Amino acid sequence: MLNKKYILIALGLGISVTLSAKSIKVEEQIAITKPFTKKVKIGEKCYEQTIESVVNCRGNEETNTIGLDTIIGGVIGIALGNQVGKGSGNDAAKVVGGLTGMHLANQDRNNQKCKSYRQVTKCDPVYEYQTTEITVGYRNCTTYQGQKICKETKEPLDYLEITHKIYVH
Repeated sequence: MLNKKYILIALGLGISVTLSAKSIKVEEQIAITKPFTKKVKIGEKCYEQTIESVVNCRGNEETNTIGLDTIIGGVIGIALGNQVGKGSGNDAAKVVGGLTGMHLANQDRNNQKCKSYRQVTKCDPVYEYQTTEITVGYRNCTTYQGQKICKETKEPLDYLEITHKIYVH
């Protein structure tokens, strides 16, 4: 009902509106671009590095070997055992002290730590930033009745649809 009133008012004032549409060939297309930057791997930078590690000096060698340290440990153990008890208790203390001294000296030799060094090659990626222009749309232009008319769209157009209103009083 509302539409009819407007039409009656427009006719009562003596105004009529005519619409016409034309498809006009696009004369000019201009790409709309913007810069786009991305990180690109361009290679590797390699270098030598020395790595230090702590290892057992004797590695996996037999632990039952008798060295000078074992003999000295036994002598010290016997001397300390001699300070304990009298008679046969003294003899037992010397034997236990000697064996304990030899065992501790042997264990100490096997637990020695040494530093080991080795050369390794390490490589790190090398990046650079590259900027390119990417197309984000198109400005499609044509001339209609002496005026340049343009429309921006995501895709290029072959024709522009132009709607023309004609007012008659």
